[in-house]
Amino acid sequence: MKRLSCLIFLLVLPLFELNAQTVVEFVVSEIPSTDFDKVGIRGNFFPLSWQKSLELKKSGEAYSISLDFSEDTKEIEFKFVLFNEDEEIEWEGIENRVLRIDETQKLISKNEWNTEQQIDLSEIKLLSKEELLADYKLLEAMIMKVHPGTFRYNDSSSIQKAFDELERKFQSRLSVGETYLALSKLTAGLKCDHTQVGFNNQDKIVNSIIHRQADKLPFSFQWIDEKMFVDYNASESNELIRGTEVFTINGVSVKKILNALLPYVAADGSTDKSRINKLEVEAFDFRYNAFDVFYPLLFPIDDGNLNLIILDENKNLKTTSVKAITRKDRCEKLYERYPDFPKSKDDLWGLEILENKTAILSINSFGLMGWKKMTIDYKAFLSNAFKTIKEKNIEHLILDTRISTGGNDEIVDELLTYFDCRNQIENKTDFQGRTRYLKFPEELKPYIKTWGDEPWFYNLEPDEIDKKTGYYIFNEAFASNKEFKIKKDYFQGNTYLLTSPANASLSFYLAKNFRDYKIGKIIGEETGGNLQGINGGQILFFKLPNSGIEIDIPVMGSFALGDVSDSGVIPDIEVSNNMKSLKNGVDLQLVEVLQTIKRAEK
Repeated sequence: MKRLSCLIFLLVLPLFELNAQTVVEFVVSEIPSTDFDKVGIRGNFFPLSWQKSLELKKSGEAYSISLDFSEDTKEIEFKFVLFNEDEEIEWEGIENRVLRIDETQKLISKNEWNTEQQIDLSEIKLLSKEELLADYKLLEAMIMKVHPGTFRYNDSSSIQKAFDELERKFQSRLSVGETYLALSKLTAGLKCDHTQVGFNNQDKIVNSIIHRQADKLPFSFQWIDEKMFVDYNASESNELIRGTEVFTINGVSVKKILNALLPYVAADGSTDKSRINKLEVEAFDFRYNAFDVFYPLLFPIDDGNLNLIILDENKNLKTTSVKAITRKDRCEKLYERYPDFPKSKDDLWGLEILENKTAILSINSFGLMGWKKMTIDYKAFLSNAFKTIKEKNIEHLILDTRISTGGNDEIVDELLTYFDCRNQIENKTDFQGRTRYLKFPEELKPYIKTWGDEPWFYNLEPDEIDKKTGYYIFNEAFASNKEFKIKKDYFQGNTYLLTSPANASLSFYLAKNFRDYKIGKIIGEETGGNLQGINGGQILFFKLPNSGIEIDIPVMGSFALGDVSDSGVIPDIEVSNNMKSLKNGVDLQLVEVLQTIKRAEK
């Protein structure tokens, strides 16, 4: 019998070696006082389940549980819950937490209840040369075989130079943050507003690195003549009042910071004002800003301190220090201090009736899809707004879209039905859709996601082929002969559109249609987007398998037929706000509109 038991032991031992497990201890603290008597955890991999809670045991001021996961478990999504015997349950009100498992056989995941996950960046493994180069090959194939605008603003030598630089960078082990930066620089070089290492569709690890860390400036700001001016202050310093100029951050001039960040920012063609605009911080909870993402990656904040040199009220240079902050904490502080600070995209819509039969219709979001989308019934809003405009006998309508970016075409299509779009400017530029492929590459299909169920873009049937350029032509895809069904009670007064460099994608098209259909006068600043056409429409979410980083890639581009400028829409009257107007709360662009109205009435 003894010999038999020894034989059994020898047979069983290899099985344990083949089924190595990772032990994870989950810890959560700061549990609120509630009527629930248990603290639990749910998740996506056995022994976790989204359907049933595993109870944590109290240990001091925290609760914990140790669980074994099989060796093929690479990434765990989970949430803590409060529950009782009747399985009544309260979930944490945050995104799913995530834990990546590497070779480590024992991990501790420390968390605070209902607090967004912050990851210790030093604990995330570096990506190997082999992993990076494998991702590189996939990205190279996507840009060279699929992307419609690869050679819109670049020739083959400049594209090859950019890829060579990325390949050299990938010869060494890199952090996820360093990889994010390197990929962003390459994609920004395509000069396409719709091609970027995404802010919105990243996995939980990348999301935590770029959005969840306490490494954000504790104030919003605007760039004016390449100078940084404070807008809203969420810091504990009373010196950062609106209009305060910031000269340096941690010993680096803000102009140097701006120039360092610009190569990582996507925009269409030569619309550099759009790039600078993207590097402002609005500090809205429902939008990500490029500065928030790229500044901490390029200029790490080691101790959480931000030492600033500012120009005080008496125009004297002064040193002050503030703490870096999370996006969440910044928003909460701004909501507390500024009651009118926008809390959602819905807050960016409004109608204000002024004197002299003038109204301002603010439409500063077109986002009906995705993250923190609009919930407003836009058709009902527009119907009620124009009903009020008619009842009030409004003769002058100011359409303010200055902080609107992209979104859903259907909103602009509905908006334009309230204006007379039957008259068009002469020699209006037409557009055609173009792709650089017919059959989508099989090797790339496993790594893409997008909206909609039918991948119409897998097999294309073009109207013609341009053998000289290699483009496949789709004549009606972006044709500009669109007809808008005009409402019976469309607005027949004077209309003024306020624009800014933030107006890219759909907002660019609104400004272009406004001009093409001679709806009214445009006042403000040059828009983003590009009159030569943009690569929009269907966007692929292309996830690189080793780094886990997602990149937005367009399928088809619109190309202008004829010679047009490499610019956005230029206003009829160009007006920019300045430091003095910001500090005094004076909107110079709105002032110009009101003065234009007065001049027209004389």
